[in-house]
Amino acid sequence: MQPYFGSRKTSIILAADLPTLDDNLSLIDRVADHVDVIKIASPLVYREGARAIRAVADRSHKPVFADLKVADVPHTDARIVDLVRRFGGAAVMVHGFVGPDALEDCMEAARDQIGIIVQLELTNPGGAMFTQPIAEDMARLAREIGVYGVQAPGNRPDRIRAIRGVVGPEMTVVCCGVGAQGGTYGTVLASGGTYAIIGRSIYEAADPVRAIYQILASSTPGDTHDIA
Repeated sequence: MQPYFGSRKTSIILAADLPTLDDNLSLIDRVADHVDVIKIASPLVYREGARAIRAVADRSHKPVFADLKVADVPHTDARIVDLVRRFGGAAVMVHGFVGPDALEDCMEAARDQIGIIVQLELTNPGGAMFTQPIAEDMARLAREIGVYGVQAPGNRPDRIRAIRGVVGPEMTVVCCGVGAQGGTYGTVLASGGTYAIIGRSIYEAADPVRAIYQILASSTPGDTHDIA
């Protein structure tokens, strides 16, 4: 499996969720050296177009994770994955409930050039209601197909542990819901998450870099992270 996100330094994925590309690029200029990956989501791509993926990659010199939560019929899903690949993304999020045929088509469209990360369980109460009951089945499917990674809810440590138990020790597990939604960086890592996805706790801070230092300092004993 290719290391699409590169080597880990802080285990933080920045959720660049500010309204405009310019806003996010300004933030990235300040914090890119202190995070491992930049995540952009559908609202930014809808507003700015797929060029936003390339712009963030070029500006940050970091892997860009396109959190588009792809969920359609196989040929449409594959076209979205191909678009992310062509615009310089490192990975793309695809819902697990699309099933094995769609995930296999996404893997083919990725051409071993970008990673497929399977969305398992949304962090909101509705996610617990509807996606949690099938999350482990989707995790088993992700493991069998051989995708790069899966998502787990960072605000539910027991679910991170359960999902890690299904996918095994090597697969990348990205955890959203950290900070504003109640999850904590140290707990995510201690529970088996590979990366904590953090947005508002960083970009709403008066000093985003200081906020990252504080997040790293909150890590559980035994975790070591070197920040430049």
